[in-house]
This record gives sequence, C-alpha cells and structure tokens, in this order.
Amino acid sequence: MPNPVDDTPLGPGKIALPLEESGPSDVSHDPQPNADRARLQRFRRRVFYVVAVCCTTVLVTLWQHPPTVRHPIEDLAHVPLRTDIAHDPRLESYQTPEHADSCAEWVTGQEGLASASFELPTAADLLFFLSRGPIFGHISIIETPNSSTGPVEVNLTAQYQHSRKALEQTKVCRMGTGNEHGILVWAEPRHPHCDPTQDVRVNITVSLPTGVRNYKDLTTDLAQFSHSAGDFFSIWSPTSFEVIRLKTSNAAINFGSLVGRSALMQTTNAKLEGFFSGLEVSAQTSNAPIDLIAMMFGQRAGSESRVNLKNSNGAITVHLGLVSDFDDNVLRTTAHTSGAALTIHAPARNMLAAARNASFFLDASTSVGPATAHLYPGYEGSYDLQTTGRAKAQVEGAKDQADPLYRGRKRTVTHAKTGRHAQGDIFWTEDGKSPAGGVGRGSVKMTTFVSPVKMRV
Repeated sequence: MPNPVDDTPLGPGKIALPLEESGPSDVSHDPQPNADRARLQRFRRRVFYVVAVCCTTVLVTLWQHPPTVRHPIEDLAHVPLRTDIAHDPRLESYQTPEHADSCAEWVTGQEGLASASFELPTAADLLFFLSRGPIFGHISIIETPNSSTGPVEVNLTAQYQHSRKALEQTKVCRMGTGNEHGILVWAEPRHPHCDPTQDVRVNITVSLPTGVRNYKDLTTDLAQFSHSAGDFFSIWSPTSFEVIRLKTSNAAINFGSLVGRSALMQTTNAKLEGFFSGLEVSAQTSNAPIDLIAMMFGQRAGSESRVNLKNSNGAITVHLGLVSDFDDNVLRTTAHTSGAALTIHAPARNMLAAARNASFFLDASTSVGPATAHLYPGYEGSYDLQTTGRAKAQVEGAKDQADPLYRGRKRTVTHAKTGRHAQGDIFWTEDGKSPAGGVGRGSVKMTTFVSPVKMRV
C-alpha cells in the first residue's frame, strides 16, 4: 500500500514537504487521508478524556482528604532560635570616630604597610575592640613576655594593596567613657559595586601584662576578623577574666586556653575551637565545627555551671569536666546543631574530680547526623534517646561496672523503651534496688533523626 507522505514527490528546501496536487480543494477526492485524520482525532479525544478523568479524580480526593506534610524532626524537641549571645550593649556608644577621645595617624613603613599603637589601662571595667565598615583582619590576644603590671599594649598594622586612598579612609581611634576603654577600627562605607580587594586588612595585637592576673570584662565586636588567644590557663597562677566576649562573622575563633567566670563567643561560617575553664561558657557558629574543651568549676555548695553550644550544618564535639571542693554541684549542658554529628565526652578522669553528689544534665539535639554521648561510669539519673526512621537509639556499657567510689555498690540500668526511643534510669545502690527518693540526680536527653543516637556509660 503506498504511503501518502513518503511516496509523494517532495519540494525543494531544507524541510521537504509533499507537493500539493493541482485541482480543486475537494477533501473527498482521496478517502485514505480522511480516514487517517479521523482516526487521529478519535485518538486525541480519548487521550483528553482519560487525562480529564484522572485530574478530576485527583482533585476530588485532595479536596476530601487534604494532605499533611510533616517533617520527621517535628516529632522531636523544639530547638529555640539563635540569639546574639556575645552582644555587648555597652558598645553602642562607640560606633563612629565622632565620639572618639583621639584618632591616631597612620605611620607608613614599607610600601603597602602602616602602623599605629595605643595603651589601655589594665584596671578598666571594660576593655573593648570593635570595627565598623568595609574592613577585615585578625586580632591576637596574648600575654607580654615580661612580668610588668601595665599598661595593655595595642599594636595595629594595616595592609593596603593599591593606593593610599583606602588607608586614608580607615581610622583607628581610642574610645571610652568612665572606666570603659577600647579601640575602634573604622572605614568609610564604599559603593556596593566597588572592588572588595580595595579593603584594608588590619592586624591587631593586644598584649596583656603578665603582672596582672585578674581582668574585668574584655569584649570584641570585629566582623570578618579572625580571633586567636594565647594560653592564659595555669594551675598555679592563671590569668582570668570576669567576662570575655569574642564576636565576629565569617572568620574563625581559636583560643588556646581562657579562664574566667563567663565566656561568650560567636561567629558564622567558620570554626570555633579552644579550651575554657570557668563557671559558664556559650559558643555559637554555623556551617563549621565547634570543638571545645570545657573544664568547669563549682563556685560553692549547690552551685550550677553551664555549657551552651549552638550550631547549624556543623559538627559539635565537646569534652566536659567538673571540678569542685563543694558538695551538690551541677553541670548543665545544652548542645544543638543540625545536619552534622554531635559528640559529647564526659569522661571519668574529668568528672570524678567533682565533689560528692554532683549532678550532670544534658540536653542535646542534631538532625541527619549521629548523636553520641560518652559518660563517666558514676553517672546517675534518667536518659531519653530518640531518633526516627530505621536508625536506633542505644545504651551501651559494661554490665558488671565496678563502683567508682569503691563502696561496693551495684549499678542498675533500666529500659522503659527500645528501638527508636530508648528511655530509662541509671542508679547505684548496695542492693540493686531503686533509691527510695527516686532517681533525680541527673538527666540525659538526646535527639536526632534518620541517624543513630547512642549513650555509652
């Protein structure tokens, strides 16, 4: 049978179509194309009817039974929104050079370098360092090699690449009122489309005299300035701060060892790591890990020490310790992240230094990442481990664990639930029975989803 298309003479051109026959345009002169066209139309009508019926059925079903989309993490504990933990409201008065005590003239050296220096009193209620405008750099907080008692020396070095104009638009000023003393690094705002490589880099070195062992508050608010701090911890004679705040963004914070009543540190998109010893520490970043050693002290009988860690899309690893000469101290830890691993270490060599009847409380969460806690064998209290999907919540530990206090006690681990939700109590008694007053000395709560959660004790 001839093909009405392929067997027809073709016309010229890139797309060759059949030549139209001469004669009147009577559609009935060739019955075969009409039959093919009719079959095609019937096929199209059937497809349309099928699609229309399917769409109508789906719409009616959705109207009668509207869908509910629920993320697995909604079944877990709610994590509060992040806050500006290292913000110091006292700095709001020192935002521009107009409020400066004085501004230094840059001393130019070799090409592309300039310097300035200041001195600040060691007895200040607040030592602060802040930046405003398109500027970046690094701040290093160290101790001077000599044993002087003051003052605090501040040395700044500016690096500019192309012209002195950017340097001339950058000011370094001494700020302060009352017994608050600090340095402002300020740069004129630039057009959003200007080349960011024109920005000036400033390196700040803060040298604290070793003859002074106790400082009050030290605060930084330096966007895009990486931070480093030396080793201020010493068993015999540490250098301590009342409160130390380190605040930046898009830059790392690395401190060797800091000692104080309280430390608050925050950045974004960069790692935060170091050692802190004191009563309270809070650390926060995003898209990068937190790696912290926190050796906490009990201030008095019944006092509470706190460790608070916040992250997103970054791992948290923390080693905890509690040392005290007092009874009934509490170590309370919160650690929340997402999309990364969460690891808590509270080993016996650190926690056994705590006084009698010390309690440990942990509230930790992550998502799409494993959550693991390694606890000291002497832990007593409840535990609540949750996950979702096919992952498991597990409690591991030696069945015949020796009494860490050498009193001949036996450890009991109860299991109220298993599988994706492990819950129970851990206690030490001579007869293996639950204490008459209940198990309320501590609490461990960890959640994740689509990943395992494990506690080893």
